[in-house]
Amino acid sequence: MASLNERAGDSNASSLGTKICFSLGDIGCNCIWTFVSGFLMLYYTDSAGISAGFIGTMMLVSRILDGASDIAMGVVIEKTHTRWGKARPWLLFFCVPFALSLVLLFNVPQSLGVVYKHTYIYASYIFMAAICYTAVNLAYNALLPRFSLTSHDRNIVSAFRGIAVIITALGISLATPPLLEAFGGQQSQGAWSKLAAIYASISLVMLIVTFLGVKERVPLDSEGKTAQVPIGKALSTLARNKHFYLATAMFVVFYCINGVGGVGIYYARDVLGNAGYFGVLSLASILPMLVAIPILPSVYKKFGKRNAMLVGALASAAGCLLQLLKPDSLPLYLAFALLRGLGSITFSMSIFTLASDIVEADEKKHGFRAEGLVTSANSFGMKVGTGIGSGMVGWMLALGGYNALAEKQAGSAISAMITLQIGIPAVLSLMLALLLAFWNLERKVS
Repeated sequence: MASLNERAGDSNASSLGTKICFSLGDIGCNCIWTFVSGFLMLYYTDSAGISAGFIGTMMLVSRILDGASDIAMGVVIEKTHTRWGKARPWLLFFCVPFALSLVLLFNVPQSLGVVYKHTYIYASYIFMAAICYTAVNLAYNALLPRFSLTSHDRNIVSAFRGIAVIITALGISLATPPLLEAFGGQQSQGAWSKLAAIYASISLVMLIVTFLGVKERVPLDSEGKTAQVPIGKALSTLARNKHFYLATAMFVVFYCINGVGGVGIYYARDVLGNAGYFGVLSLASILPMLVAIPILPSVYKKFGKRNAMLVGALASAAGCLLQLLKPDSLPLYLAFALLRGLGSITFSMSIFTLASDIVEADEKKHGFRAEGLVTSANSFGMKVGTGIGSGMVGWMLALGGYNALAEKQAGSAISAMITLQIGIPAVLSLMLALLLAFWNLERKVS
């Protein structure tokens, strides 16, 4: 059976408008994801008055549950057959609950006792992460191989979405600290509520535009339904696919780096001396990404995606190790943040195409596509990795003796922040390089 990649030549590449509309969906996802990953820990410790240790445990436990829900959602997507397709409708069904979940997350009732606060935090976080984000983000990523039918076109689409993600991350990183101050400060519940409402509204609009502007292009059968996927056979096939495990492991490790990034606002404020530097740190990491994104599809085509990602992982590790020379120096940190950013973009832009390449290789070999299942496992890795990273932030801050009310943090807390911001990402980047040493799927997917 010829694969979709073989049936679709360059003339079937997705249109510019479709690429843009798809990229807007990542703005919708990351308006919430970036705000949560970068600032939720600060909200819990400094505004809601929750201990860092509790938050670390809650995030890890919730993310493991969240990862399990990805597998269930993957099966749901495989069994979805509507006039809108099998992935696209879930963007419409869950865009409103997703936006609402952010508002709930950043509105812990101050009048509740400790036990009830903890219960509310668990419930609201699981609702956002395990239910709403799972449905929206899994459907969004499963949509990629259903409208972008060649590996090269997916690399170009990923460049578009990469730019969208970077602009969103940069905008939220730069805008949040001053907006917090303008709305009343990081200890003000009202300030967090207003920001959550703003980002939730933007997310809602972007996801609706993606739903309206991106159509699934996988051929339909005579009854107008996508071909049924044999779930048991798909699971059995994936269980014997080493790239399936490698991709999942890379998601865990890469998003663990993202998870420990939640210490960034603490690092800027307590190690470098000014919370306003957080936006500057983000800018230093993101600017080289914006420069690199337009040329990366050509780099992938000439040198291979795996090779580019391998060099990127090593570059990120080198940047981290150089930052450790003087971690409280802003100029030194910024200089080597450029190297970390160049390394990171090879993963940020490519990691979501790995699942699509696995889907296509399996179709060539076995004659069926299982976008939902493959994407769900990768999403599982993303959630678990983020949970581990976020958990590490909470636990290490607690072990370091972080005190939300202190004007100056203890030396042990500062050391914990440096380890989280620089040391752990260095080790994890080397782990990514090791995993990539075993990846050879590009020989099988053109």
